[in-house]
Amino acid sequence: MANIVSSESLAASALSPLAGLANFFHMIDLTERFDHYRNRLKLVMKSRRLTNEGLAEKIGSHSVTISKLRGGVLKLDDEWRARIAAGVGIDEIALFGTEPLPEPAPFEIYVSPKKAVRKGKPTKAPASANDNITIPLYGLAAGSMQGAHTMSSDRVDDIPCPPGLRDVFGAYALITRGESMIPRYFPGDRLYINPNQPLHQGDHVVVQTRLHDNSGTETWVKRYDGEDEGEYRLYQYNQPAEIRFKKRFVTYIHRVLPTNELF
Repeated sequence: MANIVSSESLAASALSPLAGLANFFHMIDLTERFDHYRNRLKLVMKSRRLTNEGLAEKIGSHSVTISKLRGGVLKLDDEWRARIAAGVGIDEIALFGTEPLPEPAPFEIYVSPKKAVRKGKPTKAPASANDNITIPLYGLAAGSMQGAHTMSSDRVDDIPCPPGLRDVFGAYALITRGESMIPRYFPGDRLYINPNQPLHQGDHVVVQTRLHDNSGTETWVKRYDGEDEGEYRLYQYNQPAEIRFKKRFVTYIHRVLPTNELF
């Protein structure tokens, strides 16, 4: 007795090689795409001198996880790409697209705070940079919350470098905005920042945090009151309040130098 084969089965069998071929090329496309994402990750880490540990600190992960993302053991899916983009402060499309990466600002060059503590002194600039007598000045714009700001990656100006920052790699200055730190700082004051020094209770700091939805970052100027395993404790003067930031959302926390350390 002859086998009875439906027209639908014949059509499916005829199309199956084409479907398989389409799936094959789709897999190639995905492989190339994720290879591209990994290459962009390696590129941004190299340009900002980020180690696996450094990037892990910025995005609230572990260095082993970063190693797996770089090596392709873990895929750089939508969630990971969003977290990394927010952590390094670059728009996700700009970070994982095809255009050249934006040049890092001096303060975006990573120096491990643990390394600075071990050495017991600020990280020195390379010898070729010691002749530079200016540092970049950046501005702040209003953020989404009271006391929060967004920091522009474009410098406002280059200003004379005070002696206390002459040999500090990544030193920068910031124009304050808002009234949350009056009477310590007033709107328009210039803050001079050493991004490499360890922090002590009572220091004033510039803190950058990731928004919880990974849609961007915000910058705060506060007093550092200490920390525990999972949080930084900060303080503001005007409308006195203690503010706590989860460490996994903190991109960096930099020390503001008092006047007596500048000259």
